[in-house]
Amino acid sequence: MTVILAAFATVGGASTAASGVTSASAFLRIVVLGDSDSTGSGDATHLGWSKRYARLLKTRLGISATVLNLALDGQTSSQLLSAVRTDAATRTAIAKADIVLLGEGGADLNAGDSRWQAGQCQGKACYAADLTALGRNFAATVAQIRKLRGTHKTVLRAITLPNGLVGAEDVIPSFLKPVAATIGSYQAGKVKTEICTAMTRNGGRCVDVLHAFNGPQGTANAYKSGLMNHTDCCYPSAKGQQLIAQLLFKTGLAPIR
Repeated sequence: MTVILAAFATVGGASTAASGVTSASAFLRIVVLGDSDSTGSGDATHLGWSKRYARLLKTRLGISATVLNLALDGQTSSQLLSAVRTDAATRTAIAKADIVLLGEGGADLNAGDSRWQAGQCQGKACYAADLTALGRNFAATVAQIRKLRGTHKTVLRAITLPNGLVGAEDVIPSFLKPVAATIGSYQAGKVKTEICTAMTRNGGRCVDVLHAFNGPQGTANAYKSGLMNHTDCCYPSAKGQQLIAQLLFKTGLAPIR
């Protein structure tokens, strides 16, 4: 396997060689970590954003890549951190990867939903502590990934979450319907802040899915634009997964420093 990680830079949406390395010779290993936001749920083709991203590497840069998707439905940030720290298969996959992609956060909201439904809290207060813990767990996960990679060059990227509540008022829990816009933008906004902060501190990059899907205020209906799948709620559709893949591609292939 020829590892090429620092060979490309993205300028105006087009990737160009930056160090004279021939892109056609590259064959990269991609490992995907996270919860159902990363499994391809919502995509009728079952490709998801990770395989669509690999396809873009091939069609636009001539780089072949294999995708090992280790994301699990319902996996919280604490469970992911545990896997990265202790699971032999996960650690081996990361150690061998050239590109590590993360998409996490949705599963961490479930406990807050349960507390609200049980009448233990209301609104943002139901999620604040869990979202803070998500930030700590995610930062520790990224740091552990860097430790496993050692001195090897690695492309490290993460996606954030859309506001999947707006436009899904007919299928989300009743207590969320009146506040779908505000709670959805709060949840996705906090996840974005925590994930992007951790990625920046560790030399990686993040993709702002919230504003790409839901506009500058994070409250636009992404179901109307076809980016979200109402039938398989509340995940990006095939169109949405393709947009995420394109946004990932535009981050280039600069490795962590």
